[in-house]
Amino acid sequence: MKNSYFYFSYLTVMAIAISVIPNIVIIPNVLAQTSAPEVENSPESSTPKTKANKLFETGVEQFRRGAFDEALETYEQVLSIRKELKDQKGVAQTLNNIGDVYINQREYSEALDVLQQALTIRRQINDRSGVAETLNLIGFVYQRQREFSQALNLHQEALDISQGVSDRSNEGESLHNIGAVRASQRQLDQALEFYQNALTIREEVGDRRDLGRTLNNMGVVYFNQGNYDKALETYQKALTVRREINDSAGIGRLLNNIGFVYREKGENSEALKYFRQAVALLESVGDQRSVGRIYGFMGALYQKEGEESQALAAYEKGLEAAKIAEDKTGQLEALNYLGDAYYEIEENAKAKSTYEAALVFYEEAEDRAAEGKTMVGLGKVYERLGENQKAKQILLKSLPINKKAGDKSVIAANMNALGEVYYSSADYSIALNYHKLALKNLPKNDDKDAVALAYQGIGDSLFQLKQYPQALENLESALAIYQESEKTAKAGRVYGQLGTILTSEDKPELAVVFYKQAINIHQNIRSQESQKSFLENPEEIYLNLVSLLLQQERIFEAQQVLDLLKLQELDNYLGKVTGNELTATRVKLLAAEEKILTEGTKDILNLKIDKKNLKADFSQFKSLQEKLQKLPGTALFYPLILPDKLELVLITADGETIHETVEVKAEEIQRAIADFRGTIFTPVGDVKNSAEKLYGWLIKPIENELTKANINTIIYAPDKQLRYLPLAALYDGEKWLVESFGINTIIAASLTNFETQPQNKPRVLAAALTEGKYKVQVGTRQVQLRPTTGKLVENLVETIPGSRQLINSEFSSQTIINDFNDYNIVHLDTPVALLTEAEGNGKPEDSFILFGDSDRITLSDLENWSFDIDLVVLSAAETNISGRMGNGEEIVGFAYQMQNAGAETIIASLWRVNDDSNQLMNTFYTVLQEGKSKAEALRAAQINMITGKDKEGSNPYYWASFILMGNGF
Repeated sequence: MKNSYFYFSYLTVMAIAISVIPNIVIIPNVLAQTSAPEVENSPESSTPKTKANKLFETGVEQFRRGAFDEALETYEQVLSIRKELKDQKGVAQTLNNIGDVYINQREYSEALDVLQQALTIRRQINDRSGVAETLNLIGFVYQRQREFSQALNLHQEALDISQGVSDRSNEGESLHNIGAVRASQRQLDQALEFYQNALTIREEVGDRRDLGRTLNNMGVVYFNQGNYDKALETYQKALTVRREINDSAGIGRLLNNIGFVYREKGENSEALKYFRQAVALLESVGDQRSVGRIYGFMGALYQKEGEESQALAAYEKGLEAAKIAEDKTGQLEALNYLGDAYYEIEENAKAKSTYEAALVFYEEAEDRAAEGKTMVGLGKVYERLGENQKAKQILLKSLPINKKAGDKSVIAANMNALGEVYYSSADYSIALNYHKLALKNLPKNDDKDAVALAYQGIGDSLFQLKQYPQALENLESALAIYQESEKTAKAGRVYGQLGTILTSEDKPELAVVFYKQAINIHQNIRSQESQKSFLENPEEIYLNLVSLLLQQERIFEAQQVLDLLKLQELDNYLGKVTGNELTATRVKLLAAEEKILTEGTKDILNLKIDKKNLKADFSQFKSLQEKLQKLPGTALFYPLILPDKLELVLITADGETIHETVEVKAEEIQRAIADFRGTIFTPVGDVKNSAEKLYGWLIKPIENELTKANINTIIYAPDKQLRYLPLAALYDGEKWLVESFGINTIIAASLTNFETQPQNKPRVLAAALTEGKYKVQVGTRQVQLRPTTGKLVENLVETIPGSRQLINSEFSSQTIINDFNDYNIVHLDTPVALLTEAEGNGKPEDSFILFGDSDRITLSDLENWSFDIDLVVLSAAETNISGRMGNGEEIVGFAYQMQNAGAETIIASLWRVNDDSNQLMNTFYTVLQEGKSKAEALRAAQINMITGKDKEGSNPYYWASFILMGNGF
């Protein structure tokens, strides 16, 4: 049984590495106990003694594979039989093994109790080798309790006895254990010397299992010395030995150790490879305790690699394995890993429940130190959930607990968390003090992440207190640490804050540099599917950068950032929006800006930038101009609503860039749009006043430029609430805008195909829902939807020969999907609800198309559609149903999903016009058959309504509802 010591001797030595590897607990390395002599088959094979010996061997096998509870139960049976047989030597041997099991279960008092019984018996029967064996085990218990002096005395006594009786095997074990104590005391050179002496004896005795153990421990020492190559070489030797004796459990644990070496070398993929191999082997022998710990290590590596989903899966498997093994310590580690992982990916509800589950364990175990640490995690979750009062209560309660426990890193984490909560509550002075205290409590600044967080908290608080130079100084310190430790996401957030401070300090050119860097890091992280944004409000950074670029008349750069902003809005709403080659492009840093970043980020306020060299030719903008040149008479129009002004950007095919600023607050624009929609919703309303006001803000400032450039079509990328406004219905005091210009709405230039489309002969699939009354539950609201009359579809089928008509139950989502690609136009005259956050839950699942079989296809469902269609028309769509506007994400989200599925152009109504749209649609399809573009056809139909004989039909209620999105050229 002498080789049982290695399990904890290994763990003890590896504990030295914990200071270098925070929050990692090295798994134990369970090794075999000594078997009883094999018993040959004979008439006596069924005797109690034979039965005891066989059970003993079973217990040894169970112990070797880490099934400690099973081994304990088996040994108790053996003990009972041997006591009945009055086999004192066998009783002592069994007690010895039971003590070893208790050691491996960390039940040290129970271990000492049975080992003292074994020692007493062995002394009584003068079993000197047995005494040495038991002394080594007792010494190991003291070693685990960090009573190194007593442990050494016991191991030395065991060594003296072994040498006295020429028991080379126990002599080697004693030397091995003395080496383990020296390693625990960080006397690594002495440890190696003892291990080497033990190794010589192991080789002489020929016990391959013991030889493997000592080689393994030597590898651990080399690991702790930072001599990773030597550690790997020694582990490989141990691995060879383990494979020779077919010790699957030992092989698994060595593979784990090798994985640790590769992790420390920064070769994470190689480390994961070995961890996976270790898990497979240890699962095969049923060592769920070790499996659970290794999954924890794997999860941490996956997190480091940004593989959040794989990290979570590993942590969850680790928790499950710990539960199977009834390893309470392992379960707690897994719960804390999971809580931290859920917190990092902002799965706040799961993080909360996980931390709470861990707290129950710690409270039951009266482990106050662990309880205090877990409370910090829980408090941070409550802060993230906006429950600041609850967060303060927990964190203030945990602080004295953590102070008493004395772990300065945890105390600092507690104070940093309190700083963040008070910052969220706008108590910036208190936040500042807590972050300063956190910095003061960090031992020797070893925990660089915590140090950086403290500097960042100090910088953020000072910024809010308008102490900008001091804020910059602290944020610079945080940034330096994040860059050194390659914490790219955290560095990105600091870059954004530096940009904001530089703006406040009237350094706009420098602010642009840091905002660009923040956005580029964000874009890079966002492009990785498993990553979430590090920016709390990325749109704010984009808007700040656009505003600064426009102030400096850097129009092309501003346009690129505007496109990225629109993509970010889509991504926030739909998720997984990847864009294309253009939108994946980083914001271009000019040479002068690159120079600033390469010079370092110290003393930022005094950095000088060459302002004369902030203009550049961008190939992508030349490409945009070339595209516009293929569309004579077109101009690209980007309005941008800022809190205190309206920015207008116009780009023409000849490269002319026009930028105008309109002094009007966002609230005024929103009121005007709301007035417009409130009036236009009925055919009797007069919308001209609000339409003229909006014209004055949006078109009047660029009117002369449009005329001068001979523009006849505006390619329009609306912003926020402007998405609810049909630009065609703006009024200049004499005529509607559509009478002067065609309007082609787009999401963003970089998401638009500007190529002129061939005018294919229309092949139309037309469908209508004409029956029933529908109340659809969306979140906590019921949305009432009215069917259409079907007349529009009937007229359409008559207008375009060969059209197919589907009515009511014929019109199912599956039918449409099956028949899509047989047609180039799909016209759905069925209720469509595009709901704002105020009307639903702010999710794409809220908005939907209602089909004839009462099925609903949501905006999320459209992600799975695929077709190749020239045009999709939704003539009974409704937006802003309740009158409470959002930012229009549901409108552009719908357009994006349709375009992404394969529709070149989408025409949809912003409000329901019902049968009164028949005339407009009839004219649209008639003009379309004449070979006109879709944008030209829609404009002709609208002008026909305005100038026609039916004066009532000239009201914009009837013709302005329809907007064209995508490529209508």
